[in-house]
Amino acid sequence: MTVELIFTSLAARQRSFAEAQEYIDNRCVQLMEPYVPVALSFYRNAGRLRDSVQITSPGFIEYTAPRAEHDYYVLPPEVDHRNGGNPDAQPMWFDFMKQRHIRELAKGVGEITGCKVVIT
Repeated sequence: MTVELIFTSLAARQRSFAEAQEYIDNRCVQLMEPYVPVALSFYRNAGRLRDSVQITSPGFIEYTAPRAEHDYYVLPPEVDHRNGGNPDAQPMWFDFMKQRHIRELAKGVGEITGCKVVIT
């Protein structure tokens, strides 16, 4: 799937790019939350608390909870959910979220930027 943004002018693109990127970063964190495994109690809030998820630069989201990287790539049956796990957890939860919510994200960017959004 490809998302194309068609801006009316270069000035409009430059003016709204930072705001659109901030929207994408924050909305991705919110949309990923249902798919994040929550094997440990402090990991349960990994999508909401700044001490467990960081947006260190535009377009870069990092989960800092212990084992986050491991859990990202491991299939859910292999993730330890004994301490209140998430039955809807998915491996590679960012990619899983993108497949399901790309149209919503693109629509939001279109509204922020005022550009035409084409999804193919």
